[in-house]
Amino acid sequence: MAERQEPERNNDPMPRRAWDAPLVGRAAELATLDEAMRAAADGTAAVVLIAGEAGIGKSRLTAEAANRARADGWQVLSGGCLDLAEGSVPYLPLMDALHDLPIDTLSPLLTRWLSGVAEEPSPQHSEDAARGRVYAAYLEVLRASSPNSPLALVVEDVHWADRGTRDLLSYLVRAFTAPTARARVLIILTYRSDDFQRGSPIRRWLGELARRPSVSRVDVAPLGRAEVGQQLNALGTFDSHAAQEIFLHSEGNPFYVEELAALWTTGQPRVPEVVRDAAEVRVASLPADDLDVVRLLAALGRPATFEFIQVLSGRPPTELLGTLRRAVEAGLFTVDAQTAAYRFRHSLLAEAVRSDFLPGERASLHQVIARSLTNDPALSTGPGEVGYHQAVAGDLEAALLSYLEAADAAARIYAFGDAGEFLERALELWSRVTDPVGRSGKSRADLLSGAAEYAALAGEFDRATALAKAALAEPEVAAHPERRAQVWRRIAWYRLMASDGPELFAAYEAAAAALESTPQALGLARLVAEDALARAIWSQGAEALAQAERALSLAEIEGDLGALGLALNARGCVRSATGNSEQAISDFHQALGLARSHGTHQDVARATLNLAFDLVQAGRYEQALALCEIGVDEATSMGLALPYGALCRNTAADALFALGRWPEAASQTEAVLTLTEDGEAARMAKQIQARIAVFGGDPELARRLLSEVPRSGRVRDEPQVVGPAWLTLAELCCWSELFDEGRAAVGAGLELVAGVDAWLTAQLCPVGIRLEADRCLSARRRRARTEESAARRRARELAVTAETVGTREGPIGAWIAQAHAEFARIAGGETELLEFEMWAAVRDRWRALGHRYDEAYAEVRWSEAKLAAGSRREAEAALRHSASVAQELGAAPLAAFVADVRLRAGLDAAPQPVEDGLTPREREILSFVASGASNRDIAEALFISPKTVSVHISALLRKFGVSGRGDMRTPAALHLPHE
Repeated sequence: MAERQEPERNNDPMPRRAWDAPLVGRAAELATLDEAMRAAADGTAAVVLIAGEAGIGKSRLTAEAANRARADGWQVLSGGCLDLAEGSVPYLPLMDALHDLPIDTLSPLLTRWLSGVAEEPSPQHSEDAARGRVYAAYLEVLRASSPNSPLALVVEDVHWADRGTRDLLSYLVRAFTAPTARARVLIILTYRSDDFQRGSPIRRWLGELARRPSVSRVDVAPLGRAEVGQQLNALGTFDSHAAQEIFLHSEGNPFYVEELAALWTTGQPRVPEVVRDAAEVRVASLPADDLDVVRLLAALGRPATFEFIQVLSGRPPTELLGTLRRAVEAGLFTVDAQTAAYRFRHSLLAEAVRSDFLPGERASLHQVIARSLTNDPALSTGPGEVGYHQAVAGDLEAALLSYLEAADAAARIYAFGDAGEFLERALELWSRVTDPVGRSGKSRADLLSGAAEYAALAGEFDRATALAKAALAEPEVAAHPERRAQVWRRIAWYRLMASDGPELFAAYEAAAAALESTPQALGLARLVAEDALARAIWSQGAEALAQAERALSLAEIEGDLGALGLALNARGCVRSATGNSEQAISDFHQALGLARSHGTHQDVARATLNLAFDLVQAGRYEQALALCEIGVDEATSMGLALPYGALCRNTAADALFALGRWPEAASQTEAVLTLTEDGEAARMAKQIQARIAVFGGDPELARRLLSEVPRSGRVRDEPQVVGPAWLTLAELCCWSELFDEGRAAVGAGLELVAGVDAWLTAQLCPVGIRLEADRCLSARRRRARTEESAARRRARELAVTAETVGTREGPIGAWIAQAHAEFARIAGGETELLEFEMWAAVRDRWRALGHRYDEAYAEVRWSEAKLAAGSRREAEAALRHSASVAQELGAAPLAAFVADVRLRAGLDAAPQPVEDGLTPREREILSFVASGASNRDIAEALFISPKTVSVHISALLRKFGVSGRGDMRTPAALHLPHE
């Protein structure tokens, strides 16, 4: 076949490197990146995930985008994850990225972090708090660097990212993509989409990122036939047969295209194992003496400078330069322009070389690397890398010590997940090492306890529990009660954070039993106080109060003022749950004072949070908001933004919601979800957002958000989260008349909180009675007497439950009053006051508290009752006011309710043309008659007298030409009125 002539063809015998060739295709991918860059430049931060199989051109595409950004005046920070297997370096790509910024832009905290120096520990300073400060400082340096020129952060190959890197990237993505965030920042992450096993944590992590707003994904697809032709034109001269074969066997993968093109020029166009064959051909082109250098760099698994390679190989400089030049010319190695480090041109080539290692050869290579890194630690990325090479080389004693050192180093830069993994690798070697205790100076129990703590700091509480329980079985723990108590206490904390009530209390009981078996039992006061506080959170009121009183006595005996403050905090929670807000506020004030003078940062944060929440329960919203602001600032400065800063924001959102300041409430919850999408704080935030959606008239959004707040399983025992979720679902059902689902939601919520949580009980009761009252009236109109009776009976039961709530003050008192007013709608004379009098009292209570929405709702119900009593003028004025409030708040369901009441009362019934001989009111009454409603039912529904209903029905009988109302219930009658 004749060769087709192409213009400007490169006729060099050796193909050009793809990196030097122009980018082929990728117009759609670049368009997505350009759009993200425009959004970021305008102040809306964006994240782009670039995914594709190995060799597909992710790095080439990213480089093109970075070059475009630099040309437009952007700052570009970049780093890449390395395939170091077990020797992964915590935060390496993100630390590398900061080196692109001027050193004077970094805070002292970040400078210390980059050098691996931790903050000085103290009793008030937690490791988790320090990590929070570092993350916040990293976020701030990116934000502060972007106002003058947009900033792009590029992290490549995140399929190899260590746990610390993933955690910090998650934090940055959440912060920059929050709805209220403004920053001229673009984050680009690349990864191999074909490099994950089922259940891979990195795969789950990437999936979570992809679900964030302002995150887009670019799937880099194989090149088409024409695009492969363009690539080949840039690489050399290939006839149509060669181009067709290369396209078919490369399947459009640009790296495979290049390697097949190289094979083709050698006359060896083998295709079954493209990369392996390419590596063999390139390696085979080198002298035998050069192969050791190639294999050493493949075993090292990362770029290396000339000096480092010289140390590894032991070769004279001139000889080594010749070897490296030949490897570059053969297309095996390339040189990084910024670092002058040698690396494989593509990681696939390194993997192909490694796959040919013989077992003995592999160990020997790693032994050389391990020895070099040990002799000169400055050459290594850290002790984790050294430990990995030592372990592969078979030097397990040295690897054990290196992994322990790596755990300490990772913890110093707050890479707790990585620190735990290093300790677990040391544990895997423990039984294979002679005298590990003597060599390390640590026991196996020490490693298990340390790994458990690091797992917890990384948010893996189930793993932490398993490791800590393994430590309990170790002889040095089992034989010492104080050590046993300490481990059980940590297990209790892990179960608290995992929302696992039963195991939490069992752990506290075991810790107390161990401590009480010692002669002095010092520290028992704080342990019992912690138990009391946990039981209060889980609505175990009686047990919590007993433990709190015991802790108060023990604290006095031990002279532990910090424990005394914690016990007061616990007692305040119990009092708050029973509705005794003023007594609780007194306890919380004392607890906060003692925490500030004698407690930990955590004690201060807990007391602040609980005091703020009780101020909300007392209806002292402005005080609560002021305290929440302080709490957020303090928690953030102490590195306790999670969970306490986030929980303070949720408490502020509750207060703002009550006051009708819904956009501000939503803003607070978005700030929470910027920090975390898991755990108690995130579930609370989503529940509040769902409630805003319900009251704003977006039931689909509300259901989606509620679906992310589990109401069964372990978290069912978390009443402060699950109870409000059931309440919100019940409120949704009210507006949608989903009576069965609403009844079930109220029942599930009360099963959880009745008798132990006055705040939630008081809210669930009026919602439940409203559902039953609506159902009762609906059943009455349908003449479903059994259903009507059951609904009335259930409403009466809920009214009795409401009476069990002890307090009648503040919002709780208003909800109890509303519960009785809702029952009055169907009570049939059972209440002492008239219905409109009861609703007037409810309305006035809400007005005094500043609950604009609740006041407007009560006003609509008052208007209904006044209309039924014949007071149309007063009702009409009240309904106009309620409609105005609903419109101002954006409360669509309430606005529709007002419109319905006005329509049923005929307040909006302007003269309308008669249709088919019936007036609008006659058609309305006809629909009731067709459903089987009595004159009394119709009169109640339309706020008119039974006599007026009778007049309308007489007119209908005459127009239809029938003798009885039963004849008007046929389909024909409904559509064929007689003139």
